[in-house]
Amino acid sequence: MAAPGRIWLYVLIGLLLLLGAAAMAAFGARDNLIRYTLNPDRAFGEGAQATAPDYAKASSWAVLSAKADKPVDVFFIYPTVYFSGEYWNAPVSNTAVRERIARVIRPLHAAPFAAGANVFIPLYRQAAPYAFMSSANDGREARELAYADVQKAFDKFLASHNKGRPFIVAGYGQGALYGFRLINEMKPEDRARLVAGYLLEVAIPTELVAPATPLCDTPDQTGCLVIWHSTTQHGRGDIARQSALVWKDGGGFDATRGRELACVNPLTWSISGRAGTPDMNLGAAELSDFAASGVTTTRAVTSADCWNGLLFTDVTPSPIYLWTGPRYRDLFPSSINPFFADIKENVARRAEAFVAQASLPPPPEATTEFEPVTPDTPPDTAEVTSQ
Repeated sequence: MAAPGRIWLYVLIGLLLLLGAAAMAAFGARDNLIRYTLNPDRAFGEGAQATAPDYAKASSWAVLSAKADKPVDVFFIYPTVYFSGEYWNAPVSNTAVRERIARVIRPLHAAPFAAGANVFIPLYRQAAPYAFMSSANDGREARELAYADVQKAFDKFLASHNKGRPFIVAGYGQGALYGFRLINEMKPEDRARLVAGYLLEVAIPTELVAPATPLCDTPDQTGCLVIWHSTTQHGRGDIARQSALVWKDGGGFDATRGRELACVNPLTWSISGRAGTPDMNLGAAELSDFAASGVTTTRAVTSADCWNGLLFTDVTPSPIYLWTGPRYRDLFPSSINPFFADIKENVARRAEAFVAQASLPPPPEATTEFEPVTPDTPPDTAEVTSQ
């Protein structure tokens, strides 16, 4: 009787070992498994497509400041909030998309800008997550379509809502990628009113930063770009440094491929490499159902150090990323904004500096005085020569 019992025990142990091995294999391949579940089952352009938004209608804007009583505007481009593979581009009518913008993006990521500026947030057909997990033409076309929406919304913003005020372009994640191109393609007369570009959680090689809008190196510099891509001590920084997709000269996309990345430190607001200590952190924000504003803020939560093109922080990633894989952390917005109060203070500071500079009288026209010169040639020859 003992022998059959031992046999069943061995079978049970064997099954447990197989299940354990399968679980470990699934965990190791979780990035690929998630990628498979998010892959649209058709090519871009096949089947039903998300309807193009009409930015002349208020319904195509998540936030449209009708009052606009502040001296500066912010054009805000939200990050990935569409987690499905049903479409290559998110329908702007998607209920989940609108809910995530209202419950997560507005209170946690747009609010620091709203404190000192009139906020305009267009709904756009953002690229589905799989578009950033593949270098195929389908993904490229999905990203191009998303940018086309953003560009049309920005043109409408300038034509109908901005009224000539100074403005900020702000974007997170894939929204920051579109914001970067938007600024690079901006007309000179519009760029003259750009307070700054805040392009956050995006990997941008420094060689792509145009001289017309350099990286910000002081807290009150204007007409410049604030860019960073954050990570932690044990984060997968190689994804941002090697395989993040960026715009390519001449059109299309290219991977970062180890190029030096732009990083402006949000505690020092410089690119000098000087680390910011936790006591410099004015306040990190976290979503809260019990706060009237939707978030709670805490001071001195994290340090910030730009190293090797990445912004290293002390913020622990959400446990969900342990199970979904590191690519999710790069694609989707965090439930914590480590520099909420720092951004809020800096936006006000740069806006104030821009308005102050704009109110200064223009410099006097330069005049040049010449010393009289005695010509070596006879007067009649000198007169002819000077004509």
